[in-house]
Amino acid sequence: ESEYIIKKQWYQRRVRGKFAEPTINNPNSGFLVPNIILPMTCNTKYKPGFPSDNGVAMSNKLETLLTDVTDLMELCLVPGKVAWALYLDVVCINDDGNVLDAAVLALSAALNNTWLPATQIIEETGRVVLDPEGERKRLELNFIPISVTLSVFDDKTLPDPTEDEENIQDGSVTCCLDDQNNIRALWTSANISDDVISAALVYVKKRASVLLSVLKKVSKTS
Repeated sequence: ESEYIIKKQWYQRRVRGKFAEPTINNPNSGFLVPNIILPMTCNTKYKPGFPSDNGVAMSNKLETLLTDVTDLMELCLVPGKVAWALYLDVVCINDDGNVLDAAVLALSAALNNTWLPATQIIEETGRVVLDPEGERKRLELNFIPISVTLSVFDDKTLPDPTEDEENIQDGSVTCCLDDQNNIRALWTSANISDDVISAALVYVKKRASVLLSVLKKVSKTS
């Protein structure tokens, strides 16, 4: 668990691991469960109680983005019985806009520094338990995701919008790339033209390269 400060925003991100039973359809796979938590203390627009619609929508986008970020079969400990379930929590302490980009960056940093503890099977009971004497294993990633969002005003774009800018924008473009510059996801408003999207993608690739460089430096010192 650690803290992450982006722009005027402050995030806590953590990866929690628990033992879980694999599903019937995927008996040899574990789970990645991303979750963005937006408490009322980070912004007065969020209310206590049920998760906000905005938080649920962004969590669903993260789930789509992270579908194949790692080999889920590597999280299986006993086929059909026990697997790792990794809960990826991002808690926003101060929301000043562009939450999704910050959340993806925070999660990428967390995943890039995730180690799985060693386990062992108790022969008498068949239970899986942690092995304090064993060697832990780093979570292997297939790619490192980076998200870049731009607000759209007429045919102009503005990167990394604040909350005030989001409130008056005509639309938005969010593109998620990996560390090989491949597009992993693209979400746009329905009213955005192809020309605006094409121009936005040129900037997105430059910005993603900068963010990836910063992320790698942070990972080396974590």
